[in-house]
Amino acid sequence: MHKLLLTIGLLVFQVLSAQETPYEKSNKTRTATYDECVGWYQTFCNKYPQFKLTTIGQGDIGKSIYACNFIGTEPIENKVKILINNNIHPGEPEGTDASMLLLRNLAAEPRWRPYLKFLDITIICQYNVDGTCNRNCCSRANQNGPEEVGFRGNAKNLDLNRDFIKIDSRNAESLVKLIANNNYHILVDNHTSNGADYQYTLTSFVTRPEKLHQSLRGIANKLDSAVCASLANKNWPNVPYINTRGETPESGLVAFWESGRYATGFAALHNCIGFTVETHMLKPFPSRVDATLAYLNQMLMNCVAEKDNIINAYKLSLESRNFPNTIYPNWSLDTNSYRLIDFMGYQAGYKKSEVTGMPRLYYDRKKPQTIKVKYFNKYVPSDSIKLPNAYIIPQAYSEVIKRLYLNGVKMTTIQKDTLIYVGAEYINGYKTVPNPYESHYMHYDILTRDTQMWRMVYAGDAVVSTFQTKAQFIGLALEPSSPDSYFAWNSFDGILMQKEHFSSYVFEDLAADILRKDAKLQQEFEQAKAQNPELRINARAQLDFIYKRSSYYEPTHNLYPITYVR
Repeated sequence: MHKLLLTIGLLVFQVLSAQETPYEKSNKTRTATYDECVGWYQTFCNKYPQFKLTTIGQGDIGKSIYACNFIGTEPIENKVKILINNNIHPGEPEGTDASMLLLRNLAAEPRWRPYLKFLDITIICQYNVDGTCNRNCCSRANQNGPEEVGFRGNAKNLDLNRDFIKIDSRNAESLVKLIANNNYHILVDNHTSNGADYQYTLTSFVTRPEKLHQSLRGIANKLDSAVCASLANKNWPNVPYINTRGETPESGLVAFWESGRYATGFAALHNCIGFTVETHMLKPFPSRVDATLAYLNQMLMNCVAEKDNIINAYKLSLESRNFPNTIYPNWSLDTNSYRLIDFMGYQAGYKKSEVTGMPRLYYDRKKPQTIKVKYFNKYVPSDSIKLPNAYIIPQAYSEVIKRLYLNGVKMTTIQKDTLIYVGAEYINGYKTVPNPYESHYMHYDILTRDTQMWRMVYAGDAVVSTFQTKAQFIGLALEPSSPDSYFAWNSFDGILMQKEHFSSYVFEDLAADILRKDAKLQQEFEQAKAQNPELRINARAQLDFIYKRSSYYEPTHNLYPITYVR
Protein backbone atom coordinates (compact mmCIF):
# COMPACT_ATOMS: atom_id res chain seq x y z
CA MET A 1 0.00 0.00 0.00
CA HIS A 2 2.82 2.36 0.94
CA LYS A 3 4.60 1.55 -2.34
CA LEU A 4 1.43 2.29 -4.30
CA LEU A 5 0.96 5.63 -2.57
CA LEU A 6 4.62 6.45 -3.11
CA THR A 7 4.31 5.61 -6.81
CA ILE A 8 1.17 7.75 -7.20
CA GLY A 9 2.84 10.60 -5.34
CA LEU A 10 5.91 10.34 -7.55
CA LEU A 11 3.79 10.45 -10.73
CA VAL A 12 1.88 13.49 -9.49
CA PHE A 13 5.14 15.22 -8.61
CA GLN A 14 6.61 14.41 -12.04
CA VAL A 15 3.60 15.84 -13.85
CA LEU A 16 3.44 18.99 -11.74
CA SER A 17 7.17 19.50 -11.85
CA ALA A 18 6.95 19.30 -15.63
CA GLN A 19 5.60 22.84 -15.42
CA GLU A 20 2.88 24.36 -13.34
CA THR A 21 0.43 26.45 -15.34
CA PRO A 22 -0.65 30.02 -14.45
CA TYR A 23 -4.11 28.60 -13.78
CA GLU A 24 -2.71 26.17 -11.19
CA LYS A 25 -0.49 28.84 -9.63
CA SER A 26 -3.59 30.93 -8.94
CA ASN A 27 -5.24 28.02 -7.11
CA LYS A 28 -7.47 27.59 -10.17
CA THR A 29 -9.11 31.01 -9.87
CA ARG A 30 -7.49 32.80 -12.84
CA THR A 31 -7.02 32.17 -16.53
CA ALA A 32 -3.63 32.88 -18.08
CA THR A 33 -2.97 36.37 -19.43
CA TYR A 34 -1.47 36.77 -22.89
CA ASP A 35 2.06 37.23 -21.53
CA GLU A 36 1.68 34.38 -19.04
CA CYS A 37 0.42 32.08 -21.76
CA VAL A 38 3.23 32.90 -24.20
CA GLY A 39 5.82 32.59 -21.43
CA TRP A 40 4.48 29.21 -20.34
CA TYR A 41 4.58 27.82 -23.87
CA GLN A 42 8.09 29.14 -24.48
CA THR A 43 9.36 27.45 -21.31
CA PHE A 44 7.45 24.26 -22.10
CA CYS A 45 8.76 24.00 -25.66
CA ASN A 46 12.32 24.65 -24.49
CA LYS A 47 11.97 21.75 -22.07
CA TYR A 48 10.23 19.48 -24.59
CA PRO A 49 11.74 20.29 -28.01
CA GLN A 50 9.38 17.87 -29.78
CA PHE A 51 6.76 20.59 -29.25
CA LYS A 52 7.30 23.66 -31.45
CA LEU A 53 5.99 27.16 -30.77
CA THR A 54 5.41 29.35 -33.83
CA THR A 55 3.29 32.33 -34.82
CA ILE A 56 0.55 32.10 -37.44
CA GLY A 57 0.24 35.87 -37.86
CA GLN A 58 -0.94 38.84 -35.87
CA GLY A 59 -4.17 40.12 -34.46
CA ASP A 60 -5.47 43.61 -35.17
CA ILE A 61 -3.80 44.76 -31.96
CA GLY A 62 -0.42 43.96 -33.52
CA LYS A 63 0.43 41.09 -31.18
CA SER A 64 1.42 37.65 -32.45
CA ILE A 65 -1.02 34.74 -32.47
CA TYR A 66 0.95 31.73 -31.20
CA ALA A 67 0.42 28.09 -32.05
CA CYS A 68 2.06 25.02 -30.51
CA ASN A 69 2.57 21.99 -32.73
CA PHE A 70 3.44 18.36 -32.07
CA ILE A 71 4.03 15.89 -34.90
CA GLY A 72 4.10 12.16 -34.16
CA THR A 73 6.66 9.77 -35.59
CA GLU A 74 4.37 7.86 -37.95
CA PRO A 75 4.43 8.77 -41.67
CA ILE A 76 2.25 11.73 -42.55
CA GLU A 77 -0.31 9.54 -44.29
CA ASN A 78 -0.85 7.61 -41.05
CA LYS A 79 -1.50 10.52 -38.69
CA VAL A 80 -4.65 12.40 -37.74
CA LYS A 81 -4.21 16.17 -38.04
CA ILE A 82 -6.06 18.01 -35.27
CA LEU A 83 -6.41 21.76 -34.74
CA ILE A 84 -7.53 23.00 -31.31
CA ASN A 85 -8.66 26.63 -31.15
CA ASN A 86 -8.83 28.66 -27.93
CA ASN A 87 -10.01 32.13 -26.94
CA ILE A 88 -11.94 32.96 -30.07
CA HIS A 89 -14.11 34.52 -27.35
CA PRO A 90 -11.63 35.45 -24.59
CA GLY A 91 -14.37 35.67 -21.99
CA GLU A 92 -14.73 31.90 -22.49
CA PRO A 93 -11.17 30.88 -21.60
CA GLU A 94 -11.34 27.25 -20.43
CA GLY A 95 -9.60 26.02 -23.56
CA THR A 96 -6.55 28.18 -22.89
CA ASP A 97 -5.88 26.57 -19.51
CA ALA A 98 -7.07 23.06 -20.43
CA SER A 99 -4.75 23.01 -23.46
CA MET A 100 -1.71 23.73 -21.29
CA LEU A 101 -2.69 20.86 -18.99
CA LEU A 102 -3.24 18.64 -22.01
CA LEU A 103 0.17 19.35 -23.49
CA ARG A 104 1.92 18.83 -20.18
CA ASN A 105 0.18 15.48 -19.81
CA LEU A 106 1.08 14.47 -23.37
CA ALA A 107 4.72 15.20 -22.62
CA ALA A 108 4.92 13.68 -19.14
CA GLU A 109 2.42 10.83 -18.88
CA PRO A 110 3.45 7.39 -20.19
CA ARG A 111 -0.17 6.51 -21.03
CA TRP A 112 -0.01 8.87 -24.00
CA ARG A 113 2.98 7.25 -25.69
CA PRO A 114 0.96 4.71 -27.72
CA TYR A 115 -1.21 7.53 -29.07
CA LEU A 116 1.26 10.30 -29.81
CA LYS A 117 2.93 8.71 -32.81
CA PHE A 118 -0.39 8.80 -34.68
CA LEU A 119 -1.14 12.48 -33.96
CA ASP A 120 -0.28 15.80 -35.55
CA ILE A 121 -1.67 18.38 -33.12
CA THR A 122 -1.72 22.17 -33.46
CA ILE A 123 -3.03 24.26 -30.57
CA ILE A 124 -3.90 27.92 -31.10
CA CYS A 125 -2.88 29.26 -27.71
CA GLN A 126 -5.12 32.36 -27.67
CA TYR A 127 -6.61 33.21 -31.05
CA ASN A 128 -8.26 36.53 -30.19
CA VAL A 129 -5.12 38.09 -28.76
CA ASP A 130 -6.77 41.52 -28.90
CA GLY A 131 -9.68 40.55 -26.67
CA THR A 132 -7.41 38.44 -24.45
CA CYS A 133 -5.37 41.54 -23.59
CA ASN A 134 -8.55 43.53 -22.90
CA ARG A 135 -9.16 41.94 -19.50
CA ASN A 136 -11.72 42.96 -16.92
CA CYS A 137 -13.76 41.50 -14.08
CA CYS A 138 -17.23 41.93 -15.35
CA SER A 139 -17.91 41.60 -19.07
CA ARG A 140 -19.36 38.10 -18.54
CA ALA A 141 -22.27 39.02 -16.30
CA ASN A 142 -23.77 35.51 -16.32
CA GLN A 143 -20.58 33.50 -15.77
CA ASN A 144 -19.12 31.85 -12.67
CA GLY A 145 -15.43 32.82 -12.83
CA PRO A 146 -12.57 33.15 -13.42
CA GLU A 147 -11.56 36.31 -11.58
CA GLU A 148 -10.79 38.21 -14.78
CA VAL A 149 -11.60 37.45 -18.40
CA GLY A 150 -10.84 38.90 -21.79
CA PHE A 151 -13.39 40.66 -23.98
CA ARG A 152 -15.44 39.08 -26.76
CA GLY A 153 -14.59 41.65 -29.45
CA ASN A 154 -11.15 42.04 -30.99
CA ALA A 155 -9.37 45.39 -31.51
CA LYS A 156 -11.94 46.28 -34.20
CA ASN A 157 -14.72 45.14 -31.85
CA LEU A 158 -15.41 42.21 -34.18
CA ASP A 159 -16.71 38.84 -33.04
CA LEU A 160 -14.11 36.57 -34.61
CA ASN A 161 -16.56 33.67 -34.66
CA ARG A 162 -18.46 35.57 -37.36
CA ASP A 163 -15.42 36.59 -39.42
CA PHE A 164 -14.28 33.49 -41.29
CA ILE A 165 -15.92 34.29 -44.64
CA LYS A 166 -15.72 38.08 -44.71
CA ILE A 167 -12.19 38.23 -43.17
CA ASP A 168 -12.35 41.76 -41.81
CA SER A 169 -9.62 41.13 -39.22
CA ARG A 170 -5.96 40.25 -39.34
CA ASN A 171 -6.81 37.52 -36.84
CA ALA A 172 -9.12 35.83 -39.34
CA GLU A 173 -6.67 36.29 -42.19
CA SER A 174 -4.07 34.40 -40.14
CA LEU A 175 -6.32 31.51 -39.12
CA VAL A 176 -8.03 31.17 -42.52
CA LYS A 177 -4.64 30.70 -44.19
CA LEU A 178 -3.67 28.11 -41.59
CA ILE A 179 -6.86 26.08 -42.03
CA ALA A 180 -6.95 26.38 -45.82
CA ASN A 181 -3.37 25.25 -46.35
CA ASN A 182 -2.82 22.52 -43.77
CA ASN A 183 -5.40 19.83 -44.52
CA TYR A 184 -6.64 19.34 -40.98
CA HIS A 185 -8.92 16.38 -40.38
CA ILE A 186 -10.42 17.66 -37.12
CA LEU A 187 -11.06 21.08 -35.56
CA VAL A 188 -12.04 21.52 -31.89
CA ASP A 189 -13.22 25.02 -30.97
CA ASN A 190 -13.49 25.67 -27.21
CA HIS A 191 -16.26 27.87 -25.76
CA THR A 192 -18.46 28.58 -22.72
CA SER A 193 -22.22 28.48 -23.22
CA ASN A 194 -24.93 30.99 -22.47
CA GLY A 195 -28.59 30.10 -22.04
CA ALA A 196 -30.59 27.75 -19.84
CA ASP A 197 -29.53 26.23 -16.51
CA TYR A 198 -29.10 22.46 -16.33
CA GLN A 199 -27.06 19.77 -14.59
CA TYR A 200 -24.41 19.23 -17.27
CA THR A 201 -21.04 20.93 -17.09
CA LEU A 202 -20.26 19.88 -20.65
CA THR A 203 -22.18 20.22 -23.90
CA SER A 204 -20.85 19.93 -27.44
CA PHE A 205 -21.80 19.47 -31.07
CA VAL A 206 -20.33 18.26 -34.34
CA THR A 207 -20.71 20.39 -37.45
CA ARG A 208 -23.89 19.66 -39.37
CA PRO A 209 -23.06 16.59 -41.51
CA GLU A 210 -25.22 17.94 -44.36
CA LYS A 211 -22.49 20.48 -45.07
CA LEU A 212 -19.70 17.90 -45.24
CA HIS A 213 -18.57 15.92 -48.24
CA GLN A 214 -20.59 12.72 -48.28
CA SER A 215 -17.49 10.62 -47.49
CA LEU A 216 -17.04 12.50 -44.18
CA ARG A 217 -20.58 12.39 -42.83
CA GLY A 218 -20.51 8.87 -41.42
CA ILE A 219 -17.21 9.22 -39.60
CA ALA A 220 -18.22 12.65 -38.25
CA ASN A 221 -21.29 11.18 -36.55
CA LYS A 222 -19.42 8.06 -35.44
CA LEU A 223 -16.62 10.07 -33.86
CA ASP A 224 -19.07 12.39 -32.12
CA SER A 225 -20.96 9.43 -30.65
CA ALA A 226 -17.75 7.69 -29.59
CA VAL A 227 -16.37 10.78 -27.83
CA CYS A 228 -19.65 11.38 -25.99
CA ALA A 229 -19.83 7.72 -24.92
CA SER A 230 -16.23 7.82 -23.69
CA LEU A 231 -16.96 10.97 -21.70
CA ALA A 232 -20.01 9.37 -20.09
CA ASN A 233 -17.85 6.42 -19.05
CA LYS A 234 -15.46 8.91 -17.43
CA ASN A 235 -18.31 10.49 -15.43
CA TRP A 236 -18.65 13.44 -17.80
CA PRO A 237 -22.21 13.14 -19.10
CA ASN A 238 -22.64 15.17 -22.24
CA VAL A 239 -25.64 16.47 -24.17
CA PRO A 240 -25.96 18.34 -27.48
CA TYR A 241 -25.33 22.08 -27.21
CA ILE A 242 -28.40 23.69 -25.64
CA ASN A 243 -30.16 25.63 -28.39
CA THR A 244 -33.85 25.61 -27.43
CA ARG A 245 -36.95 26.00 -29.60
CA GLY A 246 -38.70 27.99 -26.89
CA GLU A 247 -37.64 29.57 -23.61
CA THR A 248 -36.74 26.35 -21.76
CA PRO A 249 -35.28 22.97 -22.78
CA GLU A 250 -38.69 21.32 -22.37
CA SER A 251 -39.68 23.05 -25.61
CA GLY A 252 -37.14 20.89 -27.45
CA LEU A 253 -33.51 21.25 -28.50
CA VAL A 254 -32.45 22.29 -31.98
CA ALA A 255 -29.16 21.27 -33.59
CA PHE A 256 -27.21 24.47 -34.19
CA TRP A 257 -26.74 25.31 -37.87
CA GLU A 258 -23.36 27.00 -38.23
CA SER A 259 -22.83 28.56 -41.64
CA GLY A 260 -19.45 29.54 -43.02
CA ARG A 261 -19.05 32.60 -40.83
CA TYR A 262 -18.50 30.31 -37.80
CA ALA A 263 -15.32 28.33 -37.08
CA THR A 264 -16.75 24.83 -37.48
CA GLY A 265 -18.98 25.81 -40.40
CA PHE A 266 -15.98 27.32 -42.13
CA ALA A 267 -13.84 24.24 -41.41
CA ALA A 268 -16.49 22.05 -43.05
CA LEU A 269 -16.04 24.01 -46.28
CA HIS A 270 -12.42 22.80 -46.22
CA ASN A 271 -13.35 19.14 -45.61
CA CYS A 272 -12.41 19.40 -41.93
CA ILE A 273 -14.80 17.94 -39.34
CA GLY A 274 -15.50 20.59 -36.71
CA PHE A 275 -16.46 20.07 -33.06
CA THR A 276 -17.52 22.82 -30.67
CA VAL A 277 -17.14 22.43 -26.90
CA GLU A 278 -19.52 24.50 -24.76
CA THR A 279 -19.04 24.24 -21.01
CA HIS A 280 -21.81 25.61 -18.80
CA MET A 281 -21.30 29.20 -17.68
CA LEU A 282 -22.76 28.73 -14.18
CA LYS A 283 -20.57 25.77 -13.21
CA PRO A 284 -17.36 26.58 -11.26
CA PHE A 285 -14.42 27.57 -13.45
CA PRO A 286 -12.23 24.61 -12.34
CA SER A 287 -15.02 22.19 -13.28
CA ARG A 288 -15.28 23.80 -16.71
CA VAL A 289 -11.52 23.51 -17.26
CA ASP A 290 -11.64 19.86 -16.17
CA ALA A 291 -14.56 19.20 -18.54
CA THR A 292 -12.72 20.79 -21.48
CA LEU A 293 -9.61 18.76 -20.70
CA ALA A 294 -11.69 15.59 -20.49
CA TYR A 295 -13.22 16.33 -23.90
CA LEU A 296 -9.82 16.96 -25.47
CA ASN A 297 -8.45 13.74 -23.95
CA GLN A 298 -11.27 11.65 -25.36
CA MET A 299 -11.15 13.37 -28.73
CA LEU A 300 -7.46 12.55 -29.16
CA MET A 301 -7.90 8.96 -28.03
CA ASN A 302 -10.92 8.34 -30.23
CA CYS A 303 -9.24 9.99 -33.21
CA VAL A 304 -6.41 7.47 -32.90
CA ALA A 305 -8.90 4.63 -32.55
CA GLU A 306 -10.67 5.82 -35.72
CA LYS A 307 -7.58 7.10 -37.53
CA ASP A 308 -7.90 4.83 -40.57
CA ASN A 309 -11.54 5.77 -41.09
CA ILE A 310 -10.83 9.47 -40.63
CA ILE A 311 -7.85 9.50 -42.98
CA ASN A 312 -9.55 7.42 -45.68
CA ALA A 313 -12.72 9.53 -45.56
CA TYR A 314 -10.67 12.69 -45.90
CA LYS A 315 -8.77 11.29 -48.89
CA LEU A 316 -12.05 10.47 -50.60
CA SER A 317 -13.26 14.02 -50.03
CA LEU A 318 -10.27 15.30 -52.01
CA GLU A 319 -10.56 12.94 -54.97
CA SER A 320 -13.25 14.99 -56.68
CA ARG A 321 -14.69 18.41 -56.16
CA ASN A 322 -17.19 18.68 -53.31
CA PHE A 323 -20.78 17.98 -54.28
CA PRO A 324 -19.76 17.50 -57.94
CA ASN A 325 -22.79 19.10 -59.60
CA THR A 326 -24.84 20.95 -57.01
CA ILE A 327 -24.52 23.13 -53.93
CA TYR A 328 -27.25 23.87 -51.39
CA PRO A 329 -27.01 27.45 -50.12
CA ASN A 330 -30.08 27.59 -47.88
CA TRP A 331 -31.36 25.04 -45.38
CA SER A 332 -34.34 24.86 -43.05
CA LEU A 333 -35.04 22.81 -39.95
CA ASP A 334 -37.27 19.77 -40.48
CA THR A 335 -39.70 20.29 -37.60
CA ASN A 336 -41.36 16.92 -38.26
CA SER A 337 -38.17 14.98 -37.61
CA TYR A 338 -36.77 14.53 -34.13
CA ARG A 339 -35.56 11.94 -31.64
CA LEU A 340 -36.18 11.79 -27.91
CA ILE A 341 -33.12 12.17 -25.70
CA ASP A 342 -32.65 12.12 -21.93
CA PHE A 343 -32.03 15.56 -20.52
CA MET A 344 -30.80 16.27 -17.00
CA GLY A 345 -32.12 19.69 -16.13
CA TYR A 346 -33.76 21.62 -13.34
CA GLN A 347 -37.43 22.33 -12.97
CA ALA A 348 -38.24 25.68 -14.54
CA GLY A 349 -40.83 28.09 -13.22
CA TYR A 350 -41.85 31.72 -13.02
CA LYS A 351 -41.98 34.07 -10.07
CA LYS A 352 -42.36 37.78 -9.48
CA SER A 353 -39.25 39.77 -10.31
CA GLU A 354 -37.83 41.90 -7.50
CA VAL A 355 -36.65 44.36 -10.16
CA THR A 356 -39.55 44.72 -12.59
CA GLY A 357 -42.42 43.27 -10.62
CA MET A 358 -43.26 41.12 -13.63
CA PRO A 359 -42.97 37.33 -14.01
CA ARG A 360 -39.42 36.09 -14.50
CA LEU A 361 -37.99 32.72 -15.46
CA TYR A 362 -35.93 30.78 -12.93
CA TYR A 363 -34.54 27.26 -12.57
CA ASP A 364 -34.90 25.52 -9.22
CA ARG A 365 -31.63 23.69 -8.49
CA LYS A 366 -33.29 21.97 -5.55
CA LYS A 367 -35.47 20.15 -8.07
CA PRO A 368 -33.22 18.32 -10.53
CA GLN A 369 -35.06 16.26 -13.10
CA THR A 370 -34.30 13.90 -15.94
CA ILE A 371 -36.87 14.18 -18.70
CA LYS A 372 -37.29 13.19 -22.32
CA VAL A 373 -36.97 16.13 -24.71
CA LYS A 374 -37.29 16.33 -28.46
CA TYR A 375 -34.00 16.86 -30.28
CA PHE A 376 -34.50 18.30 -33.76
CA ASN A 377 -31.34 17.59 -35.73
CA LYS A 378 -32.36 17.27 -39.35
CA TYR A 379 -32.09 20.06 -41.91
CA VAL A 380 -33.35 19.98 -45.47
CA PRO A 381 -32.20 22.15 -48.38
CA SER A 382 -34.53 24.97 -49.39
CA ASP A 383 -32.88 25.47 -52.77
CA SER A 384 -30.07 24.18 -54.94
CA ILE A 385 -27.67 25.64 -57.49
CA LYS A 386 -25.88 23.75 -60.22
CA LEU A 387 -22.23 24.68 -60.20
CA PRO A 388 -20.89 26.17 -63.43
CA ASN A 389 -17.56 25.05 -64.86
CA ALA A 390 -15.96 28.35 -63.89
CA TYR A 391 -16.63 31.81 -62.50
CA ILE A 392 -15.07 35.00 -63.89
CA ILE A 393 -14.30 37.72 -61.33
CA PRO A 394 -13.49 41.24 -62.53
CA GLN A 395 -10.14 42.38 -61.18
CA ALA A 396 -11.88 45.49 -59.83
CA TYR A 397 -13.02 43.27 -56.95
CA SER A 398 -9.50 42.63 -55.69
CA GLU A 399 -10.63 42.07 -52.08
CA VAL A 400 -12.86 39.20 -53.19
CA ILE A 401 -10.00 37.67 -55.16
CA LYS A 402 -7.71 38.07 -52.15
CA ARG A 403 -10.16 36.24 -49.89
CA LEU A 404 -10.31 33.35 -52.33
CA TYR A 405 -6.52 33.16 -52.44
CA LEU A 406 -6.40 33.11 -48.63
CA ASN A 407 -8.70 30.08 -48.78
CA GLY A 408 -6.38 28.19 -51.08
CA VAL A 409 -8.59 28.58 -54.16
CA LYS A 410 -6.75 28.04 -57.44
CA MET A 411 -7.23 30.68 -60.13
CA THR A 412 -5.96 31.70 -63.53
CA THR A 413 -6.19 35.08 -65.23
CA ILE A 414 -7.57 36.31 -68.54
CA GLN A 415 -4.64 36.98 -70.86
CA LYS A 416 -6.24 39.53 -73.21
CA ASP A 417 -9.41 41.57 -73.50
CA THR A 418 -12.10 39.27 -74.90
CA LEU A 419 -15.80 39.47 -75.68
CA ILE A 420 -17.46 36.23 -74.53
CA TYR A 421 -20.95 34.84 -74.05
CA VAL A 422 -21.53 34.16 -70.34
CA GLY A 423 -24.15 33.33 -67.79
CA ALA A 424 -25.05 36.21 -65.50
CA GLU A 425 -27.40 37.04 -62.64
CA TYR A 426 -29.47 40.07 -61.75
CA ILE A 427 -30.30 40.77 -58.12
CA ASN A 428 -34.10 40.68 -58.22
CA GLY A 429 -34.71 41.29 -54.55
CA TYR A 430 -33.10 41.30 -51.13
CA LYS A 431 -33.58 42.48 -47.57
CA THR A 432 -31.00 44.25 -45.43
CA VAL A 433 -30.65 44.22 -41.65
CA PRO A 434 -31.71 47.55 -40.09
CA ASN A 435 -28.66 47.77 -37.81
CA PRO A 436 -25.02 46.94 -38.48
CA TYR A 437 -24.05 43.32 -37.87
CA GLU A 438 -20.32 42.75 -37.36
CA SER A 439 -19.46 45.96 -39.22
CA HIS A 440 -21.80 45.18 -42.14
CA TYR A 441 -25.37 45.79 -43.20
CA MET A 442 -25.94 42.21 -44.24
CA HIS A 443 -28.31 41.23 -47.03
CA TYR A 444 -30.60 38.21 -46.73
CA ASP A 445 -33.55 36.59 -48.54
CA ILE A 446 -31.65 37.28 -51.75
CA LEU A 447 -33.45 36.56 -55.02
CA THR A 448 -31.71 36.38 -58.38
CA ARG A 449 -32.67 36.13 -62.04
CA ASP A 450 -30.46 34.17 -64.42
CA THR A 451 -29.72 35.41 -67.91
CA GLN A 452 -27.10 35.12 -70.63
CA MET A 453 -25.28 37.94 -72.36
CA TRP A 454 -22.19 39.04 -74.16
CA ARG A 455 -19.69 40.58 -71.75
CA MET A 456 -16.24 42.02 -72.16
CA VAL A 457 -13.66 40.42 -69.89
CA TYR A 458 -10.29 42.06 -69.48
CA ALA A 459 -6.68 40.98 -69.18
CA GLY A 460 -6.07 40.35 -65.49
CA ASP A 461 -9.61 39.27 -64.57
CA ALA A 462 -9.67 36.07 -62.49
CA VAL A 463 -11.02 32.72 -63.71
CA VAL A 464 -11.99 30.29 -60.95
CA SER A 465 -12.54 26.72 -62.07
CA THR A 466 -14.92 24.68 -59.94
CA PHE A 467 -13.05 21.47 -60.76
CA GLN A 468 -11.02 21.63 -57.54
CA THR A 469 -11.45 20.44 -53.99
CA LYS A 470 -12.52 23.93 -52.83
CA ALA A 471 -15.59 23.83 -55.11
CA GLN A 472 -18.19 23.93 -52.35
CA PHE A 473 -16.45 26.88 -50.73
CA ILE A 474 -16.23 28.66 -54.09
CA GLY A 475 -19.90 28.18 -54.85
CA LEU A 476 -21.19 29.22 -51.42
CA ALA A 477 -18.93 32.30 -51.39
CA LEU A 478 -19.72 33.47 -54.92
CA GLU A 479 -23.37 32.56 -55.41
CA PRO A 480 -25.19 35.69 -54.17
CA SER A 481 -28.19 33.86 -52.67
CA SER A 482 -25.97 32.01 -50.19
CA PRO A 483 -26.41 33.36 -46.61
CA ASP A 484 -22.67 33.92 -46.22
CA SER A 485 -21.85 34.91 -49.78
CA TYR A 486 -19.58 37.84 -50.45
CA PHE A 487 -22.65 39.58 -51.85
CA ALA A 488 -24.50 39.08 -48.55
CA TRP A 489 -21.49 40.60 -46.76
CA ASN A 490 -21.69 43.77 -48.94
CA SER A 491 -18.74 43.21 -51.28
CA PHE A 492 -20.81 44.23 -54.32
CA ASP A 493 -23.11 46.96 -52.99
CA GLY A 494 -21.97 49.35 -55.70
CA ILE A 495 -24.17 47.56 -58.24
CA LEU A 496 -27.27 48.22 -56.17
CA MET A 497 -27.22 51.96 -56.75
CA GLN A 498 -28.47 53.35 -60.04
CA LYS A 499 -25.96 55.81 -61.48
CA GLU A 500 -27.89 57.50 -64.31
CA HIS A 501 -31.36 59.07 -64.00
CA PHE A 502 -33.68 61.34 -65.98
CA SER A 503 -35.29 64.74 -65.63
CA SER A 504 -39.03 64.32 -65.83
CA TYR A 505 -39.75 67.42 -67.92
CA VAL A 506 -37.18 66.32 -70.52
CA PHE A 507 -38.09 62.62 -70.52
CA GLU A 508 -41.85 63.28 -70.95
CA ASP A 509 -41.61 63.75 -74.73
CA LEU A 510 -39.13 60.90 -75.13
CA ALA A 511 -41.35 58.54 -73.10
CA ALA A 512 -44.35 59.36 -75.27
CA ASP A 513 -42.29 58.60 -78.38
CA ILE A 514 -41.07 55.30 -76.87
CA LEU A 515 -44.65 54.17 -76.21
CA ARG A 516 -45.77 55.14 -79.73
CA LYS A 517 -43.03 52.95 -81.22
CA ASP A 518 -43.45 49.98 -78.82
CA ALA A 519 -46.98 48.58 -78.72
CA LYS A 520 -46.00 45.78 -76.34
CA LEU A 521 -44.57 48.20 -73.81
CA GLN A 522 -47.67 50.40 -74.19
CA GLN A 523 -49.83 47.39 -73.30
CA GLU A 524 -47.64 46.48 -70.29
CA PHE A 525 -47.80 50.09 -69.12
CA GLU A 526 -51.61 50.21 -69.27
CA GLN A 527 -51.89 46.86 -67.46
CA ALA A 528 -49.53 48.02 -64.73
CA LYS A 529 -51.59 51.17 -64.12
CA ALA A 530 -54.81 49.16 -64.03
CA GLN A 531 -53.41 46.77 -61.45
CA ASN A 532 -51.61 49.33 -59.28
CA PRO A 533 -53.65 52.31 -57.98
CA GLU A 534 -50.53 53.96 -56.55
CA LEU A 535 -48.88 53.91 -59.97
CA ARG A 536 -51.94 55.57 -61.54
CA ILE A 537 -51.56 58.67 -59.35
CA ASN A 538 -47.74 58.94 -59.43
CA ALA A 539 -46.44 60.62 -62.59
CA ARG A 540 -42.78 60.15 -61.73
CA ALA A 541 -43.30 56.43 -61.10
CA GLN A 542 -45.03 56.06 -64.47
CA LEU A 543 -42.10 57.69 -66.25
CA ASP A 544 -39.71 55.46 -64.27
CA PHE A 545 -41.68 52.39 -65.39
CA ILE A 546 -41.07 53.34 -69.02
CA TYR A 547 -37.45 54.43 -68.43
CA LYS A 548 -36.46 51.13 -66.87
CA ARG A 549 -37.83 49.24 -69.88
CA SER A 550 -36.13 51.45 -72.43
CA SER A 551 -32.65 51.35 -73.94
CA TYR A 552 -31.73 54.39 -71.81
CA TYR A 553 -31.77 52.44 -68.54
CA GLU A 554 -28.31 51.23 -67.52
CA PRO A 555 -28.01 47.43 -67.96
CA THR A 556 -25.52 47.12 -65.09
CA HIS A 557 -27.92 48.26 -62.37
CA ASN A 558 -28.36 45.23 -60.05
CA LEU A 559 -26.25 43.10 -62.43
CA TYR A 560 -24.06 40.81 -60.32
CA PRO A 561 -20.53 41.39 -61.67
CA ILE A 562 -19.31 37.80 -61.36
CA THR A 563 -20.25 35.84 -64.46
CA TYR A 564 -19.94 32.14 -65.22
CA VAL A 565 -19.47 29.62 -68.00
CA ARG A 566 -21.00 26.15 -68.11
